[in-house]
Amino acid sequence: MKLFYLVAGAAVLAGGLGGCGGGGGGGGGGAVFPIFPATPVAPVSLGVTVTVNGNAVDANGSGQYAAKPGDTVTIVPNLGSDWSSNSSPAGSVSLRKTDISSLKWSAQLANETTAASVFTVTAKASANSAQVKDIVFNVSAGDARNGQYKVFATNGTRQTLALNFDTMSYEMTDETGNTVSDTFGSDLSEAGTYLFKSSRNTATAINTRFRLATDTVVGSFPFQVAKVPGTYAVQPFVASRALVTAQPALDGIYTRLGINLQAATRDSNIRQVQVASGGTVVYMCNEAAITSIAACPPASLLTYNVTAGSASDAWNIANVNDPLDAGAFYIARVAGKNVYLSAGTNPKPPNDSVFRIGLAESATWPVSKTSGGDTSGAWGTLDFDATTYSSVLARSDATASGFTANLSSPSATISNLRLFTGPSSEFYFGTQDGTLSVVVGARSGPVAGYMQIGLVR
Repeated sequence: MKLFYLVAGAAVLAGGLGGCGGGGGGGGGGAVFPIFPATPVAPVSLGVTVTVNGNAVDANGSGQYAAKPGDTVTIVPNLGSDWSSNSSPAGSVSLRKTDISSLKWSAQLANETTAASVFTVTAKASANSAQVKDIVFNVSAGDARNGQYKVFATNGTRQTLALNFDTMSYEMTDETGNTVSDTFGSDLSEAGTYLFKSSRNTATAINTRFRLATDTVVGSFPFQVAKVPGTYAVQPFVASRALVTAQPALDGIYTRLGINLQAATRDSNIRQVQVASGGTVVYMCNEAAITSIAACPPASLLTYNVTAGSASDAWNIANVNDPLDAGAFYIARVAGKNVYLSAGTNPKPPNDSVFRIGLAESATWPVSKTSGGDTSGAWGTLDFDATTYSSVLARSDATASGFTANLSSPSATISNLRLFTGPSSEFYFGTQDGTLSVVVGARSGPVAGYMQIGLVR
């Protein structure tokens, strides 16, 4: 008897071999085993599970998922996927804390507008591009305070602050385009005040704070020290997203306080300026004594031409008799009043870094209670009534100080400026309009170049 051995792949035969020649005779009594075709396997369809802030959610009848600004949404596909996304209106939704791979799409949603937006994430199966699935989120309106504010900092720079109250995050972008970002939170010690978190903050007490009025932010931030690259100090700023773009609306008389900065020296500046003739001319009284525009001797009255600046809200000025005496200014609208703002580098030697803030001249002197920061890195109160100024400051070393001083008028013709004496016979000047308060140290003394800026509380 000859033996025949049949070897088969494991996936081909449905049974074992038996009875090899066992029946005798030529007829072959061995059993015959049929071979059955494999059952076809249906392709797996692309599917996803969706969670919002870690909780499973279902789509509504329109196939959309509800989300609020600040929510973290996570999409997990059952197949490895490639991703794309878009928002409607275009650019209305931005992302933070993204975590995206072939097996997960996760991000915190931020609505940059004050209207509802639609945000769509598209998953496309990596192994089969024909399998595509849209995951659509209806994102409710963002906080009205969200957005970008132009910053005028007391280190003599103009920067941009982007705030998002839904994600409690910020971005500060300097004049070179360098951006620092982090989070902020409520200051539990003072209602309406918020605390910036920043890796630049090394002080014992954190005084990087800010307050808001409509379209206005006043606070303190660790900006680079003027003329000292790589060194940072907590310094005040004013930021606005309500800057005047119509030239005739620039007109007004402003009591302007400022500081001039070098790496090792600081000085103060007090002048009254007038924007006139439909915003086309600026007059400044350049008297050594503090003098109003109305009382300025003709020889001390400087004239500047005003032209449109590099942005729609920027205005260039140039002295008609001295081209190097030039710069740019902005007018912000704060609580219905004009506020003069300027920050930059003086083109005239020694090229000081400068900051200026001017409040509109007013015959009234309201009672005001504000909070804000100063150029020493402290945060506290600036309170004015008809006859006194009082302040309580929390310093960066966790100590506190305060004083009260009597007010007097240093100029008979400037109604919204006051002089007072602080500790150790330090002289200060202050102006306020019921919403903003500004204090500057006297020139050529121990507090020259000092400034404090507060916003109503």
